[in-house]
Amino acid sequence: MRTGKGTTRRAIGAAAAGTVLAALALAAPAHAAAGRTAEHQSAARAAGGTADTLTGTGCTPAIRVLASLPGPGEDPRPWMATTEVRGIGPLGLSVGRSQNRPVYWTGTAVHAVPLPSGYTTGVVEAVNRWGLMVGSVAGPGLAPLAFRYVPGAPAVGILPGGTHATDVNDRGRAVGYRRTAGGMTGLEWSGGSLRRELPLPPHMTRLEGVSGIDNAGRIVGDGFGLVGDEGYAAGLLWAADPATPPTELPDVHPGDTYSTYEPRDIDESGRIAGTHGFTHTLLTNGAHWLPPYTAVTHAPGLGDRTQSTFEDISPTTNVSVGTASDSTIVGPWPPETAPPYQATYWKGSGPLLGLPRLAATPTAHAGAFTVTDHDQVGGFAVDAADVMHPVIWTCASKQATLPPSGS
Repeated sequence: MRTGKGTTRRAIGAAAAGTVLAALALAAPAHAAAGRTAEHQSAARAAGGTADTLTGTGCTPAIRVLASLPGPGEDPRPWMATTEVRGIGPLGLSVGRSQNRPVYWTGTAVHAVPLPSGYTTGVVEAVNRWGLMVGSVAGPGLAPLAFRYVPGAPAVGILPGGTHATDVNDRGRAVGYRRTAGGMTGLEWSGGSLRRELPLPPHMTRLEGVSGIDNAGRIVGDGFGLVGDEGYAAGLLWAADPATPPTELPDVHPGDTYSTYEPRDIDESGRIAGTHGFTHTLLTNGAHWLPPYTAVTHAPGLGDRTQSTFEDISPTTNVSVGTASDSTIVGPWPPETAPPYQATYWKGSGPLLGLPRLAATPTAHAGAFTVTDHDQVGGFAVDAADVMHPVIWTCASKQATLPPSGS
């Protein structure tokens, strides 16, 4: 999964968390991950967990603000964001970026991921239940590199052949891509080795992204196809078995060059969450693809907002999260009158709900990138002083509401 499939825990001491997580990630064989729940919970209790933190019950609805790396105040504009929580793992561990650098948090304490020589920026995109992270780094004059990392390690492990790693499952399988001047190639790694390059369906002429993998090994992404001289965009699904041809997800309409479909994550039952866009008017909405993948389901927007995305889906509870905003073409007009971006929460049916912001100011933007089975949502939020912070909404379902019109 894009955000890691494991159970989430309350914050614990940074040193204890780093030691326990590193030991778990390094010692647990990939194939044994699902069978070590009891041992994992025992380690959590030893590190300071309680019955409530282990089961996800008894939580308190709140917006937990995480620490940032030293540096200038983070820009409050979402389109300039360099800080957010992108994944939530075990034992109070979460991952993402701060000051445009890859980081992880134990509780609210921030830790920088060590950068290879010459590299200055990056992001941790995902973490699995054993604390294994994946992401990418970049630097001036250097090609981006995909990496894997466990808390406390002295250096990242470079994933061979890749420029970006976007997700990792509990079996240690990671996905991402290699971007070169010739285009993009989808990749899957097993451990630290390249397992395969992802093929394209017959009509696909280029890959646009690889974004998620579930514990069954199913992978999602998107691409651009051509039938004759009729172009189209489509979501893509690769089976775990390399011998199985990839599938184009609906809707597929050759000649429709305005519609885009971007699957972002896939859950344990095969439900896929992503975003449908109509580029002619900059309208977007969350989308679901459900097995056997014969149609796409369009989620409602947030009140009268004209744009919304889905960035993640929980492993088993069918909750999708993302961000709502407004088209600069359809309105409001002028665009400066639009309300702030808002993190969203959808239960798979009914209305799209909004998660609370840190402040009621016109620039108090917020957005969501990750959700767990234990009702935690990670992302970013801007405070009343116009500073952006990495945040986690705890007991998110108890905070999600339908906002009044125009807010």
